[in-house]
Amino acid sequence: MIHLLVLDARLMDTLEAKYGALWATIWPEEFSFKDQFKKLIITVLSQNTSNINTIRAYKGLAAMFEVTPQVLASADVDQLKEAIRSGGLYNVKAKRLKDVSKAILEKFKGDVASVLTLPKEEAKAKLMELPGIGDKTADVLLTSRYSYQKVLPIDTHFRRVAKRLGITAPNANYDEIQNAYMTFLPEPYRERASGLLWLLAKNTCKAQNPRCSDCPLQRTCEYGMKR
Repeated sequence: MIHLLVLDARLMDTLEAKYGALWATIWPEEFSFKDQFKKLIITVLSQNTSNINTIRAYKGLAAMFEVTPQVLASADVDQLKEAIRSGGLYNVKAKRLKDVSKAILEKFKGDVASVLTLPKEEAKAKLMELPGIGDKTADVLLTSRYSYQKVLPIDTHFRRVAKRLGITAPNANYDEIQNAYMTFLPEPYRERASGLLWLLAKNTCKAQNPRCSDCPLQRTCEYGMKR
């Protein structure tokens, strides 16, 4: 049975006390790009890898190429592979970078930001027409306009926490997990709370060997109570 919970203010305070000091470790400010194409590219590089690898790959890319759709669309794939090699998964991602850059030129005339002026659902549908762009990557772009209060990108950390807490079914899909979080995290503090939950996942509710006895949500967690 799924127990639909709401993160109340007391639990929020507990999360804040435990993880608030780690906030700066979520993502380096220098890589929080306002340029929407650069933001898209670094999000593509983040697919199926760690933040450390993502940043390493982006630095390699930026060292060899100007990060614009015009440059990356015309870049040699082997050179792209070499540029992002240090971040791993470079064979797949090099082709993806080139393909998505070409598509942005063809579909959006090179202007990703223009898509974000559309209504939210229409903008997301347009972004997901791009090769290699799924729900999470599209939602990351949408946060630039709508913030994390209105759009919550779901990564592996959020999937794991949602299923362990029991706010979704074990086989829940992306939309179901996202909708469950919109209920679980009240809008006034959704942006801050989502970041704190991500820190909980990274530091405590790990995929392997979770530290349930150290978790501030253990008493409200189906998985934790069974351990």
